[in-house]
Amino acid sequence: MKLITILCLLFCMDARAQRQKIDPISFGGVKLAEERMPIDLDAFGIESEGTYQVKGVMIRDSLQWVRLDRSLLLPRALLEVSFNAPLTHRYSWNYANQKIIPLFDQTRGHYTARIFISLFESLPLQLTEGEKIVSVVRILPSPKLRALLIDYSCAPYSVELSGIDKDFISVGCKVQRTGLFGEEKPYLEVLLSSAAYRMKDQSGPPYLVAFHESGAANISLVNYRGEEKVLKISARVPAKLPRLRLAGGLGPYMLETKDKNGDKRSQIAPTAMLYGNFALNETTSLRFFDSYSRNAATFHNWGTYFAWDLAEFCDQRCVLTSLIGAQGVEFRAAGGATTQSDLILPQGLEFIYKHPFGQLNYKFSYGMFASFSGLYDYENIWIRYGKSYFWELNYIDWRQDDRRAAMIGLSIGFPLGSFF
Repeated sequence: MKLITILCLLFCMDARAQRQKIDPISFGGVKLAEERMPIDLDAFGIESEGTYQVKGVMIRDSLQWVRLDRSLLLPRALLEVSFNAPLTHRYSWNYANQKIIPLFDQTRGHYTARIFISLFESLPLQLTEGEKIVSVVRILPSPKLRALLIDYSCAPYSVELSGIDKDFISVGCKVQRTGLFGEEKPYLEVLLSSAAYRMKDQSGPPYLVAFHESGAANISLVNYRGEEKVLKISARVPAKLPRLRLAGGLGPYMLETKDKNGDKRSQIAPTAMLYGNFALNETTSLRFFDSYSRNAATFHNWGTYFAWDLAEFCDQRCVLTSLIGAQGVEFRAAGGATTQSDLILPQGLEFIYKHPFGQLNYKFSYGMFASFSGLYDYENIWIRYGKSYFWELNYIDWRQDDRRAAMIGLSIGFPLGSFF
């Protein structure tokens, strides 16, 4: 168990380094994200107009998913553009406020460039000669298709869109706390991007809708042909963002004990749990738990610890969290007259997989505490699945001198309340 813990710590250090890596791509500060839906590059057409006859070709196997501002999920692909023109030093491509200088083949009088194009953003690719725009290339979705990608980050807020069909739209969310401590309210930012439509002033995507309360917003969008649509965006926002959350748990557990005389006993023991989580910010919290099992013997285990996220991976759906704190153990053997108390310092890790198997707002977690000291032997392992209500499989094993208490069982957890 100690070896597993050490390996997890080494892994999380590497994962954190990878998490902070920013990929140098051709539009904005984005980072690679996992693929959320299949994209067929044949579903996008290439249109060119202007002085030069520009040929555009999508490069196969170049499709990637990226995140913009840690919330908006967008696909991109390499587009190769080429045209014939005499040698000059005045040609450049302009895309998303970046200048790309094409390569020139002097034997053919041929200019060519490969540029990452965002497929869900209606951004034109402009060929400039000096300061003059001489040709424009657009990537447009097939009018026969429609794709709406609402990111997992929007799942808690029931974000919905309507009003535009025959388009590819991506939506992402992030929430911030506003107000005084104990009265904090959510400020939900919904970012959206369309492959075919823009605002009437031709400002580029993404567009932001800010929800300080539940409601809907409407905006007129137009495509480059001048066709107008009204897009409606709605969301449900909670009235408060509490920092302290409490939950309880109940279940039958098998309790195995050994007293100082070496007498062993196994029994079914009703068990009650209490869980608490006080959020300090997005990545750190103070947590506590209390587990109490009693039949002929009594086993009481409680702990409080500081938790902080060491790494995010799998496109922010997987989180590895470090748990550092202290625990207390109280044990009384069957028929015993005294209670053995112990204060221990096991450290732990928890792995959380958000929205597992496509189940929105659910969480699957695996966690453990282990001892690095030879003064006592302690293990605590749990597997948890659910959302507000959850199932938990838990195993705890504590040993000191000749005494031992071990419990394993399945419990159901439920919310008790939220405060502050």
